[in-house]
Amino acid sequence: MLKKYPGLFVLAMLLSGLNPCIAGVLSDGAMKKAQQAGSVRVLVMLQDESSAQIEKKSTAQRKSEVGQKISSVLNRLAVRNIRVYHRFNFVPAFAIEATPVMLRKLQADPAVSRIDIDAPGFGDAVTPDESSVLNNVSPLQGLGLDGTGMKVAVIDSGVDTDHVDLQPRLIAQQCFCSNSNGVGGCCPNGQATQSGAGAAEDGHGHGTNVNGIIVGQGSVSPRGAVPGAQLVVVRVLDNNNSFCCSSDVVSAMDWVASNHPDVDAVNLSVGTGALFPGNCDTSTSFTQAMAVAVNNLVANGAVVSSSAGNQGNSNGMSAPACVQNALSVGATWDFTGGSINFLGCTDTSTAPKKPACFSNRSATTDIYGAGAFVTSTGFNGATSTFGGTSMASPMAAACAIALKQAVPFSTVSQRMDAMKLAPTSVTDTVSGRTYPFLDCVDALQVLIGDVAPTLSLADVSVVEGRSGVRIAGFVATLSKPAPVGGVSFRLATTNVKSNGNAAIAGQDYAGIASTLITIPAGQSSASFNVKVFGDTKQEADEIFQVLVSNVNGANIERTFAVGNIQNDDGGL
Repeated sequence: MLKKYPGLFVLAMLLSGLNPCIAGVLSDGAMKKAQQAGSVRVLVMLQDESSAQIEKKSTAQRKSEVGQKISSVLNRLAVRNIRVYHRFNFVPAFAIEATPVMLRKLQADPAVSRIDIDAPGFGDAVTPDESSVLNNVSPLQGLGLDGTGMKVAVIDSGVDTDHVDLQPRLIAQQCFCSNSNGVGGCCPNGQATQSGAGAAEDGHGHGTNVNGIIVGQGSVSPRGAVPGAQLVVVRVLDNNNSFCCSSDVVSAMDWVASNHPDVDAVNLSVGTGALFPGNCDTSTSFTQAMAVAVNNLVANGAVVSSSAGNQGNSNGMSAPACVQNALSVGATWDFTGGSINFLGCTDTSTAPKKPACFSNRSATTDIYGAGAFVTSTGFNGATSTFGGTSMASPMAAACAIALKQAVPFSTVSQRMDAMKLAPTSVTDTVSGRTYPFLDCVDALQVLIGDVAPTLSLADVSVVEGRSGVRIAGFVATLSKPAPVGGVSFRLATTNVKSNGNAAIAGQDYAGIASTLITIPAGQSSASFNVKVFGDTKQEADEIFQVLVSNVNGANIERTFAVGNIQNDDGGL
């Protein structure tokens, strides 16, 4: 479920600060097109409450109130047979076909925040091989982070549902794909919406490539970064790799939030042709709606990654990448080569981690990833090779999945920050700006170091005694309470020489083989006892060690603790 909405709608607090370059409620472009064509498809964003007010409401209450707001505004239009393309569950907005008269009524309605043309867009692309190596996502499975138990949603052109490398991970499909003329749609059934099996069948290949970068099984094409993750696919792009209207993309995010609120990452390798120089949350009705949709997913615990776009703009990104809480991803080359012309621009040379000339970037771009060229899953059970920011973005989504699997109690902000604190940076020679370059293994180390508690095991001394058994009681302590999922580790004893005299397991103490110890969520310590055997032998003090290994959910201060057996028989 959507739980509540902690810190959810930055939009509501920013409505009074609309982008100064776009004045008023109604955009000039929308009215002009309506006057020329008789009507225009627009996305209407409604006024909303503050984030503090929204946080106090349940999912059901929020959904009901959004529905009532939308219905009230539509009813006030007093127009029969309004063509409503989309209305959302958790986003106070709707997409309709509006005449100039309807636009004026909406403009005068105090409940309306912004009205813009329902902006079109396209997939930002045109394996995981060199790219996955560069981004350090290829070693994740060797670290035990293969995505098992996690779920990722991909909003794109769909998926080859029969592909042997994707079908085992596919658990849900949906389509929101409208035609620009408002008649029918580009879903596999020829309509604007479709649900269930076959709804997300890919008509282009872009989405199939993106999906394989994340969850590909590696039977035919290169294996994906987190092949154990479950896959939810929503199709919004047509067979030409384009979307008619931004409301389709908003609908896709809204559907994921409503039907798969447990999703751990969402990737959108799609973007509008309209570019924005900074955070675009309040710029237009469609960016406002996208911001709310992104924030809903973030509130559920998902990192939302989005491709920056491929227009080669040095001071602008497409939407939804320009949304503040989306993780925007630019692209670098992943190989060394000579001059290359690709996606309308020319680089005189290529090199791994060199920013690609086609990649959009702005002052608010979050991170770069390797994106050209990436071989992954393709049509008809084969492989495909694509290049673009679309291929870099799923690298970040896969990393986000691995980070949450490793540290399930981490927040979205902590996971995003860990990726953005990469040790490697790239410099865009056109703008002169420097950006972090995705290194997922380093991000994992940063996240664990910053978020997880520290485990320590104190040394223990015990008097041997002349007979019987004494107990050496070891206590493992966390620097802060164990997070959700708890902390687990293994302890085992080992002999160590001291003063030339060895404490021997079975003779001086009861040796213990590798034993699993857990500290449940919310608790801060666990005990571990070792039996020490008394005797009358005159000898030096002896020591043994307790070794700590396989620590999950915590950092480790020291990998061993010392058990000191103090002789009380007149030792040497």
